[in-house]
Amino acid sequence: MNRLAGKIVLITGGARGMGAITARLFAAEGAHVVAVSRDAVRNATACVTLMAQAKGRVIGTPADLNDPAAVQAVFDRAMREFGRLDILVNCAAVIGRGDFFSFDDVKWAKLFDDKLNGAAHCIRLAAPLMRQRRWGRIINVLGGAARQPQPAAVSVGLNNAAILNLIKALAGDLARDNVLINAVIPSVIHSVRLDDTIRTDAVRTGKSETEMRAQRVSRIPLGRMGEGREVAAVVAFLASERASFVTGCAWNVDGGAAAVI
Repeated sequence: MNRLAGKIVLITGGARGMGAITARLFAAEGAHVVAVSRDAVRNATACVTLMAQAKGRVIGTPADLNDPAAVQAVFDRAMREFGRLDILVNCAAVIGRGDFFSFDDVKWAKLFDDKLNGAAHCIRLAAPLMRQRRWGRIINVLGGAARQPQPAAVSVGLNNAAILNLIKALAGDLARDNVLINAVIPSVIHSVRLDDTIRTDAVRTGKSETEMRAQRVSRIPLGRMGEGREVAAVVAFLASERASFVTGCAWNVDGGAAAVI
């Protein structure tokens, strides 16, 4: 049963990684997908892939989430094409690994552009459109550092923790218009990005990649890494009518890791 059929979803970071996997699931379930990412070529390529299996329409809109005018243009196009917006999935990531003291003030300020400020721009534009129709879903895909700081990636954790705080701050107000806002917090999900992180950590520590991978898996009660499709399934649930009494929450998709920290 395609529970998302006919829904209009805008997905940031939709050209690769978790965003692309989520976009594929929504497209396969019949939603109309607006895929947003910064790189125009990558965005176009990802949309061609999406169209091959989509049951609804797919529109690619490259945009820099740091540019309010560009973000506004994305939402304007979505409204021109579909006349409404049902679901926003903030999946654009932040890349800023490094300990706190490795960043000067200029670099530090920039670290909050893509994730925190980008998500805020999108929520600010999406919420009024949803409130007008008294139906909406906003799902923010964060990372485990939202709850558990990582000294080697402190800026990543701060971005995610700030969005988690924002979700809780907005949930009550948005609920009055049946707009639900939640977070999904995946951890140790098999991906190209995680492979890169493991490779970097192996070089930094002098350990092998196999050892670094085993170290991560050892903290997961289920004894394995997760898959992107498992995260996307939770996002899809929160975007559907099945989650009609769920808001202001953060859903861990981590094989039980958060339960044993």
